[in-house]
Amino acid sequence: MITKSQFERDFEDAQERFPKLRYSWSEELKCWIIAGELDICDTKGFYWNTFDIFILVPKAYPYCVPLLIENSEIIPRDIDWHITSKGFCCYDVEHNLTVISKKGINLSSFISEKIYSYFANQLYKLKENRYAGSEYAHHLEGVIQYYIEQHRLTNETSVINLLTAITTKTGISRNELCPCGSHLKVKNCHQKSIEDIKTLGQKRIVLDLNSITNHIISASQQKNNP
Repeated sequence: MITKSQFERDFEDAQERFPKLRYSWSEELKCWIIAGELDICDTKGFYWNTFDIFILVPKAYPYCVPLLIENSEIIPRDIDWHITSKGFCCYDVEHNLTVISKKGINLSSFISEKIYSYFANQLYKLKENRYAGSEYAHHLEGVIQYYIEQHRLTNETSVINLLTAITTKTGISRNELCPCGSHLKVKNCHQKSIEDIKTLGQKRIVLDLNSITNHIISASQQKNNP
């Protein structure tokens, strides 16, 4: 009896929800390639459009970040639409994807919550000239937005304070005052956020900390020297 991998078992569940998708294994790329059509409907069940897609799922599944490619060219090939000229889709901010990949993804939920939602929102923008919800900015502005919105921080300074504590302290006690500056104990404030941010890895956190710090310094210098 052939034992199926976790990916193969999870794909069977995903295919029940998205029956036009098929998969194959690429020995060259060392990943599973999901290919096919994804039908998009609105919240009332009315059909909107169909996307021809590829999802590249690394061998490390479920601890991985799948790569998404839109092959039907329905979405304008422009950075403001979160897609490259070759169809590679930026369907969520890198930091979010890293955090959930460390915890392990479920293929069916991932396609539904991340990929399907991405395409539905793109169709909404094509129709309404705006996204249904908020979107992340590009580059460093998007990183700052991630920390402020995802982790309920008030401004760039509170982001720096939290990241500094994470990178310089060997441990942050649940009962000490939260480094965000709220005057609340960590356990009543940013304990979960601290745990999630740590999964990004020390190198990523230090890079973000330095980039945001330099951004604030540069902005201050420009303000004082117009």
